[in-house]
Amino acid sequence: MNNTVIKIALAGLLHDIGKFAQGCMELSQTYRNNNASLYQPFSFYKGYYSHQHALYTAAFIEQYTNYFPQELSQREWGEGDLTDIFLNLAARHHNPLTPLQWIITKADRISSGLDRAAFEKGEAIAYQDVKKTRLLPIFEALGPDRHVNFQEVESFKYRYPLAPLSVNSIFPVEVEKGQLDKKDAEQEYQVLFEQFINDLANLSHKNNIALWMQHLNSLLMVYTSMIPAARVGDVVHDVSLYDHCHTTAALAAALYLYHKQTDTLTEKAIQEDETPKFLLVAGDFFGIQDFIFSSGGESQGHRSKLLRGRSFAVSLFSELAADMLCKAIGLPMLSVVLNAAGKFHLIAPNTEAARKAIADVEQEINKWLFKISYGQSSMGITVTPATPTDFHSKRFLSLWDQHLQHMEQKKFQKIALDQYGGVIKDFLDQFDNSLHSPLCPLCGKRPSVKEAENDPLIYKDKKGSACAICRDHIMLGTYLVKGKRLAICDTSIRLKTDNRLFEPIFGAYQVTFVDSDDLMQGPAENGHLLKLWNLEIKDDGNLDCSVTNRLINGHVPKYRDEDNFDNCLLEGERSAEKTSELIEQIKDGAPKTFGHIAVKAKRWNDNEEKCYGTEAIGVLKADVDNLGMLFGCGLPNKRFTISRLATLSRQLNNFFALYLPHLLRTKNEFYDVYTVFAGGDDLFLIGPWNRMISLAIFLRERFAEYVAHNPDIHFSAGITLHKPNTPINAMAEAAEEAMEHSKNGGRNRITIFNETVEWKVLNQLQGFKKEMEGWLSENLISHVMLYRFNYLIELAKQEKEILNREVKISFLECLKWRSLFRYSIDRNINHKLKDDEREKAINKIAIMSKWLEEHGGAMRIPLWQILYEIRK
Repeated sequence: MNNTVIKIALAGLLHDIGKFAQGCMELSQTYRNNNASLYQPFSFYKGYYSHQHALYTAAFIEQYTNYFPQELSQREWGEGDLTDIFLNLAARHHNPLTPLQWIITKADRISSGLDRAAFEKGEAIAYQDVKKTRLLPIFEALGPDRHVNFQEVESFKYRYPLAPLSVNSIFPVEVEKGQLDKKDAEQEYQVLFEQFINDLANLSHKNNIALWMQHLNSLLMVYTSMIPAARVGDVVHDVSLYDHCHTTAALAAALYLYHKQTDTLTEKAIQEDETPKFLLVAGDFFGIQDFIFSSGGESQGHRSKLLRGRSFAVSLFSELAADMLCKAIGLPMLSVVLNAAGKFHLIAPNTEAARKAIADVEQEINKWLFKISYGQSSMGITVTPATPTDFHSKRFLSLWDQHLQHMEQKKFQKIALDQYGGVIKDFLDQFDNSLHSPLCPLCGKRPSVKEAENDPLIYKDKKGSACAICRDHIMLGTYLVKGKRLAICDTSIRLKTDNRLFEPIFGAYQVTFVDSDDLMQGPAENGHLLKLWNLEIKDDGNLDCSVTNRLINGHVPKYRDEDNFDNCLLEGERSAEKTSELIEQIKDGAPKTFGHIAVKAKRWNDNEEKCYGTEAIGVLKADVDNLGMLFGCGLPNKRFTISRLATLSRQLNNFFALYLPHLLRTKNEFYDVYTVFAGGDDLFLIGPWNRMISLAIFLRERFAEYVAHNPDIHFSAGITLHKPNTPINAMAEAAEEAMEHSKNGGRNRITIFNETVEWKVLNQLQGFKKEMEGWLSENLISHVMLYRFNYLIELAKQEKEILNREVKISFLECLKWRSLFRYSIDRNINHKLKDDEREKAINKIAIMSKWLEEHGGAMRIPLWQILYEIRK
């Protein structure tokens, strides 16, 4: 990547920083008089210089130049194409004079969709009310027909608060009656701007501009994600300033390389709109679940670490595949506009050199993936040509549909059979019979390697073997819960630590976990440090902004002091040896095993000095319903732009990657829930089985708040119960099947105990559960009666099933459940109750008959919860 590309991308990223700085910085009249004509276009119709934010962009760069790498203030810095200084590239986008300035101008217009979407009705936003305008949630108006009712700003009931990106600020808030006071609105901007400047001053690695650019991009995401990109007139102000600037940077870098490599770097050629100058490039990791939940070998003792490591490795594959493409093409990472859940999209120049680089990188990546997975996993990379006009709001939907179709077609070509079909040559020759186990005992697939023989990360007190990949996944799984920073370096660096990869990703990327940024100063200065990521959210829900934030870690429950006093560890159907092992594993700060997580489903009764409940783990799998349809058909054509798509995708990912891990870490009720993966639009969680039901209900309610209570946006889920030693792949298959039952049952549902119900019904059932628990606590019924209820539920379910089909006479036995119900109550009611008390108790419990009439088999959900929770 040459310096001009970096300069162009940074200029695109900062071109609208003046919208943030305007009114938060003091500009002298002299500065205005001397610079207005340079950066602001003059309106002869109105008689003054417009687009004042461009002047503030220039002033911002000048005033805070010491906070930027010194290269940006050097006139001669670049590759000698043209001599535009960085200041003019960023600030002259409304008054361009040179080809490079026109690159930024053109990218800005394309990012906006060439013409910003406007409301059909209502009053336009006055210039003096700019600071009072808050970002609208795209979610609120998203839906196949819903946008028809959102043709004016007054239709929106929600806004995002003006605040740094955090666990709390990502939720829209309901608009209070009356407008925000102008003075208060301006003060909010001032406070936000001052926080931003403070963090900008402390941004790391100014001596490595490519690395610093990544940190700056992350910092802007934190501080400008809640600022509308357009705030004046009748514009639909639902696109964030960050996403507009980010996509502008991506478009500008691709546009520059296109014209540079085609020798058409002229103002006229840049303004031409019908030539396919761009490539939309998509990467899709195939076989994610097969990779994460891979079975085979004897990995039981290491499965938690392997699970963490594999899940994290998948996230790294997506990130680094995108990076590898960008490096090969000559683009910065700013060119990646969407990246979540194993998929990424970037914007590249449509040149011969770029196409060759993409093909070469795809082949190189898949060669490495085949080497480590033998065809189980692969990366599909697709390209779709696009003209500048294709990004126009009236044409972008068609372009995006075409792009997604190319991705779907690629799924049928997951592996190049002409290269990888047939027998793997020399496979047996890779095994070293001198090792303790020539075949890796952890995966049962790959040959063990000498470097991993008796590795202390895997084998502490005994000997053993491992392949490089399993050892690396265990290393990742071990250090993920220890290190807050992840450093990604090139392979020329020689790391002395044990937390490095034996098999660098794609043969090009080495990773290590670091506790201090100072450890990476040397590699940063000499260019070996490619990325430095913060992986964690602060306890208060805010983000550390000194480096790049990449929240791909999730939550892992760790042992706490209170675990030393858990009496439930001493009870259960396990051997004394297993109990002793569980107790010995408790070390403050170490990750909990699935065995301990299962114990947390039990509860201690102080009065009886006994532990009750079923020792089991629950698996929760969920994803957003009809997401492709929502993205493709949920917005009218005129609002479907690349920036709005980027905003929508990033905001959806924030719920699963930002909010959810923090919730699990800070809400004690859910602390013992383990994140296998959560991002994009789906999640896979493991935790105490009874907490998973509570968590599913809680997440559903919070997600409804997150999407501004839009009834068209919801998710389906499945929960399954397992013993803690159940193979991971079996858990995954069962949870996937349960979720599919919810999808096939009509979506917006959850499946528990093989019963699929709507979310609102689940809430009702939880109410019934509390009533039944009350009957137990009041001694109105016995445990025997609960098991009798289970039989009656089965009969009620059968009755519902036969109503609409021809049946044999023998099937009609289920119709007697009502008489059996009454008989069972009479026989099993507490015999100590007499006369009126007895009659009142019978009438109270008789409500169960109504529940069975309405819900049939679904009544298993609350009943089985109780039965599993009262087991001794």
